[in-house]
Amino acid sequence: MKYISKNETLLNFLSGEKSIISATITRFDIFHSHHKLNIDVYITLLYSKDDKELKLQFQNVSKYCMFYTSDHYFYYIERYKFFKCDNGFYISFDPVNESSTIEPDDNDFILCSDVKGCFL
Repeated sequence: MKYISKNETLLNFLSGEKSIISATITRFDIFHSHHKLNIDVYITLLYSKDDKELKLQFQNVSKYCMFYTSDHYFYYIERYKFFKCDNGFYISFDPVNESSTIEPDDNDFILCSDVKGCFL
């Protein structure tokens, strides 16, 4: 594993050439560690020349919602929103819009206190 960064630094990194637009989520691991809920999201980057496998670990999750139906591809990321908010960090892999606000109609989201990333 090659550690990337965490929190705000990771946000900035993923807004550059390592964007997760047009990437595919391949796996979710949801687990409890030290009395806190964590979610690992494994992503395959489509346009990256070197590092293609990314793991984002969302730590101390306070809220999440994921939905899947076989009528659609498994978690192809067409657009997303990922930002720092009052409650920590928020990501939606199927947002109603791309604003930096939490919307009630956002889908496939995670709200957590910390997030870190690494290449596998």
